[in-house]
Amino acid sequence: MYLVSEYTKTVYRYLAIFLIFCSIASCGETPTSHLSEQFPIIHSGPHDMEFAFIPKGTFRMGSPAGEEDREDNEHLHWVKLTEDYWMQTTEVTIGQWFGVMDNYPDNDCWKEAEVKKEHKYPVVCVSWNEVKEFINSLNKKERDKGYKYSLPTEAQWEYATRAYTETPYSIEGPLKSFAWYKSSSDGHTHPVGALKSNFFGLYDVHGNVFEWVSDWYGDYPRADFFSGAVKNPRGPDDGSHRALRGGSWFFGARSCRSGFRARGSTSSRGNIVGFRLLRTKI
Repeated sequence: MYLVSEYTKTVYRYLAIFLIFCSIASCGETPTSHLSEQFPIIHSGPHDMEFAFIPKGTFRMGSPAGEEDREDNEHLHWVKLTEDYWMQTTEVTIGQWFGVMDNYPDNDCWKEAEVKKEHKYPVVCVSWNEVKEFINSLNKKERDKGYKYSLPTEAQWEYATRAYTETPYSIEGPLKSFAWYKSSSDGHTHPVGALKSNFFGLYDVHGNVFEWVSDWYGDYPRADFFSGAVKNPRGPDDGSHRALRGGSWFFGARSCRSGFRARGSTSSRGNIVGFRLLRTKI
């Protein structure tokens, strides 16, 4: 009789664990080609914008109960995104705003001395309503190219930010190596894409500026099991505030966590708030 060695048993055991993990983390839903082909980056977006491919998949949104600095609005739940999309690799810059709108924001916030006005810095002092005007203008100019631009949903933003991680931050190394936050920013924003990116090639998903998303702010749904994952959630049907994600140069490390949630009224502006775009095929 053939006897399986203990070494072979161990190999099979770890292989089984790996396959189970892949099924839970939706590894099978990502393309199976070379990594550079799985997650390509478009280098030809309008006004020097770049977009990274984000494959559809299922993940746990929110944060685990034991995470340090966790807040009550981060209920951990399963979410399934059924369509691939492209996420801008950086926050929209001042130069990109000017390229689309042919002007700079004109308000008291923009005139503050702390606001950096060079074209490689993220645009700030723009309300959610003004961002929608920007997106409408961009879509009119780009409608013949076969793509549509929008704000990501809160789920799309967190899925792309986490990039298959469930840790507080999606990038390894000291926080200052990938995030501009209170202890590292010297009290202002910084040029986009200057620090380390995450697995999908996204920069500044932790820190620099908070980012508007499309959802009204509200409680997360209860979806405690993989089989009951919420498909393509878009937040409440209405509300008084829109969700903000990602942390900023002004706040501490806790606000930079992947699961941290903030909010603002659609007309509010701040020198800590900007946005990045989502791109889909028409």
